[in-house]
Amino acid sequence: MNPPFNHADFKTTRIGVDEAGGRFAEVSIERCRRCGQRWLRYFFEIEGLSRSGRWYRGAISREQAKQATPANGLTTLSGLGWHFYGGSYFDTAGGRSSVPLSPEVL
Repeated sequence: MNPPFNHADFKTTRIGVDEAGGRFAEVSIERCRRCGQRWLRYFFEIEGLSRSGRWYRGAISREQAKQATPANGLTTLSGLGWHFYGGSYFDTAGGRSSVPLSPEVL
């Protein structure tokens, strides 16, 4: 629950690519190997633009994980009360935010 995160701490299941807005974001469900918490991860970067990589990770329920698709990943994250974020765009290995994500500003 505290960044920075290590990829080895999670079992990752890639569910696809969200092409909306030309982002081509990788959408995955991750499950913590220690506590079993499920996470929805949304990652993208703008090709040809350095320091544009960004990821978002939000805790989700088992039911939300079952219903997750590339097309609804960002909407699901936007509806959570908080999420983690990070990447070269933010110049951080991870932080926590309670500000809802908005597809229009990504």
